[in-house]
Amino acid sequence: MSVLITRRCSAYVLLTAAFLLLCTAPTWAQDASPQTAASRERAQTLRGRLQRGEAVRLVAFGDSLTAGWGTDGRQVYYRLVADTLQFAFPQCHLEVVERGHPGETTDGALGRFDAEVRAEQPDLLLVQFGGNDKGWGRPVGDFRRDLGLLLKRSCEETAALVVACLPPIVDPNPANEWNETARAVAATAGVPTADLDRAIRQGDGDCRGPFPYTSHPASFTHAIMAREVLRALREALGVTQAPTCHLEGGSRLSAQSSYDLGITVSNPSEAPLDEAVQVEWQDKLVDSAVHVAPGETAHSGQKLTLPPFTGLSYSFPVRLLGRGGSFGDFAVRWLTVAPAIRADTDDTLSWHSLGADSLTLGRGLWLGAKDLSARFAAVVSPEQLAFVVEVTDNAVTVAADNPHEGDSVELYLDLRPAAEQGKPVYGPEVVALQIPAPTGPAGTIDWRSMQTLPEALKGLKVQGRRTPGGYRVRVELPLAAVTALRGGTWSGLGFDVAVNDADGGGPRKTQMMWTGFPDNYLNPGYLAGLYAEALPPGATRQTLW
Repeated sequence: MSVLITRRCSAYVLLTAAFLLLCTAPTWAQDASPQTAASRERAQTLRGRLQRGEAVRLVAFGDSLTAGWGTDGRQVYYRLVADTLQFAFPQCHLEVVERGHPGETTDGALGRFDAEVRAEQPDLLLVQFGGNDKGWGRPVGDFRRDLGLLLKRSCEETAALVVACLPPIVDPNPANEWNETARAVAATAGVPTADLDRAIRQGDGDCRGPFPYTSHPASFTHAIMAREVLRALREALGVTQAPTCHLEGGSRLSAQSSYDLGITVSNPSEAPLDEAVQVEWQDKLVDSAVHVAPGETAHSGQKLTLPPFTGLSYSFPVRLLGRGGSFGDFAVRWLTVAPAIRADTDDTLSWHSLGADSLTLGRGLWLGAKDLSARFAAVVSPEQLAFVVEVTDNAVTVAADNPHEGDSVELYLDLRPAAEQGKPVYGPEVVALQIPAPTGPAGTIDWRSMQTLPEALKGLKVQGRRTPGGYRVRVELPLAAVTALRGGTWSGLGFDVAVNDADGGGPRKTQMMWTGFPDNYLNPGYLAGLYAEALPPGATRQTLW
């Protein structure tokens, strides 16, 4: 494959404030956007160039989403589209020109158009703007005018097939005026439309919205966006009955040093299919072929060698590209290997330590174990599941407002059913607790949940007390509530423990996270595993999402 990437990004501008999105998204029928005759002609021209193996230039013109903020730098929506096209048409030389400008509006995009779009002479143009228009408080009427002009100029001043990539909008209402305006403008322009907002709400998106805590969508969400762009592109090119490929994921407890990856290829056509597939993980690339009968689904596999496990979670993407029939497809998931422990069932606790290897913030400010360290234990009884955390801290202080800015404990729990364990986005059954250090003798602590607790957990209790060298907290969850949320048995739920230290006055200066990842508040996919049964020696929690 030969994909050339060029890139230019402007300075950072914060998109918008976070919001709470409805966790259960409604389902819409896909809008039919009639394309103009010129757009249909350009689609056929592009299809011919791809099939003949000619050079094709793709320009991705957008804001921070196109710049890839929040991603791993490679699993970005336009890049996934480009890699799929290149694999589907291996004789084609696909050049990708990225013009992503964080904080840019449709008005600013018009000012950049001559130098960054028209001058590039694209064959395929992805136009992705609009979220910052709302974030900066521009009138929706100005957005309507400028997006319309941007698409008009794209169609009139280039020979490219133009795809309008309608951005995710921060609003709990999926039919808000910004989304509806963008859809109406794209329909009027008569260009293929990839409705990224709708795709995210219908897919496995974060229940807190596309920008939780003002962070940008991560690569997991970009994969959803890429699939929507490919859907719009296939429709524009007139590709029907395209084969699809999937990676079979889930969560498991394993002591193996390899992972048996499941691959599924579906053939909706009436002719047999020989699908070329390519699996990529870390620095490895394996090509193979899968034969699929008409209207059937075939299964294949690949053994992935895992890096040695050192006690801290690690994660890496696994990509699948497929080629067969008249187009291609992709799948990407993240394989995470994390610690696994068994909950204690008696008065003899098995302690697990947080020390120098657990530091995720302030490593240069940490003065040793007496400055900040901790140990914790998990214990289960017929009535409750409890976590006991003992913190060593030589100067205990409590933040006035936000617990995690001072001396505090954080507890993360993934109480989703087994089929969703390890998914790298928050659902309503993922719990994130912030527990400030006790201010006095033993008693109840005024803890805080980072999101609305499930009704079943209203009986959750947190107690704590000061100790000579720090403090101790105990979190108790009704076991009946845990099993009701988790389903059947609670064994195998995800969890993690963190401690924060303000060193005598906030905000916090150091943090330790047992599994080693500081981004648990954004991504619960890194969490460790807590089990009821005895564990095989060296067992880890392995999730593929």
